[in-house]
Amino acid sequence: MNNQTSTELPAFNPTSEAGFRDPAEICIHARQENPVFFYEPLGVWIVTRREDIVQVVTEWQTFSSESNNPDVPEAFQERFPQDLMDKMVTAMDPPHHTQARRVLQASFTKPKLEPLAPVIEARAHAIIDEILADPATDRTGCDIMNSYFLNLTTKTLMALMDLPDSDRPLFEAMRLHGGMILAQTREVFPEPARSELWEAYVSENEYFRNLVEQRRDSDGIDVISTCASARLPNGDPALSAERIAQHMAEISFAGTDSTAQAMANAVMFLADKPEFVTEALANSDLWGNVFEETIRRRPSAPFTGRTTMKEVTLSGVTIPKGAAVWVALASANTDPSHHSCPMEFDIHRENPTDHLSFTTGRHTCLGSPLARVQGPIGIKALYERLPEVRMVADQPLVFADIALLPIRQQFLIQW
Repeated sequence: MNNQTSTELPAFNPTSEAGFRDPAEICIHARQENPVFFYEPLGVWIVTRREDIVQVVTEWQTFSSESNNPDVPEAFQERFPQDLMDKMVTAMDPPHHTQARRVLQASFTKPKLEPLAPVIEARAHAIIDEILADPATDRTGCDIMNSYFLNLTTKTLMALMDLPDSDRPLFEAMRLHGGMILAQTREVFPEPARSELWEAYVSENEYFRNLVEQRRDSDGIDVISTCASARLPNGDPALSAERIAQHMAEISFAGTDSTAQAMANAVMFLADKPEFVTEALANSDLWGNVFEETIRRRPSAPFTGRTTMKEVTLSGVTIPKGAAVWVALASANTDPSHHSCPMEFDIHRENPTDHLSFTTGRHTCLGSPLARVQGPIGIKALYERLPEVRMVADQPLVFADIALLPIRQQFLIQW
């Protein structure tokens, strides 16, 4: 259990230093005293207890995902209609969500991804070789987030999409812009930054639409070809080129940043538990537990959102129809009613996958099988090569200022 008293706990503020440092900790007092409350700075209802959160993410008829999408500025709607934005995987309910998910999931099944493990491992070691061979590498303050974690996840996903190395700048831009676009559901960007962001995002989407058309009915096994070649029973394409391009933008963010964030967080937690590093180096099966416990304790996305379709009561609090609801996944994963010693980082938990970091139900993260292959491999390779690695103490918290999807932009290590 967390030994802090209620008066010592930080206030709930997802974009404060305390919120970026530990999203679970800022939820403790609320979960104890005020488990469902309206958070005026973001105009959303916050839900903190695991039991309530499971209800929200599984009862789609009551808690809809269809408002989990930003409004497309009028100047861009001819090139990127609002209807297209409304068909993001994270912003649909059945039956439309079911159809899109079925097409996309074909590329992210466990049997398809597990054979990639040795390829990912070889790629991880090659990246570490490059870091160690680079005379410019600062071994007292190396930014491992960009040089290794994001480098690894980016190369893996680009390979899954069969993109050439020359497309990396465009892919990385789409990844960054995709996260920022998603954040606009509740967080407003000022002009001219907002228009510049949308211009870049729409242009990137148009580039991927052309790739989809080029790969229609191909025999390729990459993600884009698989989606482009999927057909309905009547022979029509299962998804339009615009839809597939939009889903690739979603995947580019979810499949890179989230896993990279998790690997960095593992280094942070293991810094206080060096005995777990020793154990995992002796028993490689434990690296999977390291990854699962990391994302339990600190999900890469601490919150996910829904909209109420009718008035509903949670933990005795009535939420009106049409209200924006954010469920605190970081809080659900550290709810003492479900987990013993919930704030403690422990790779020996009896059921390591018993968390909601990938949510649950119809909107369970599509990329979770890939994350569960790549995450443990990336952490394992780092510690095999640099067993004494540790994060630089008292380093600045360099996060993108986005409450729903806080992205650590720099993470310094030394060895």
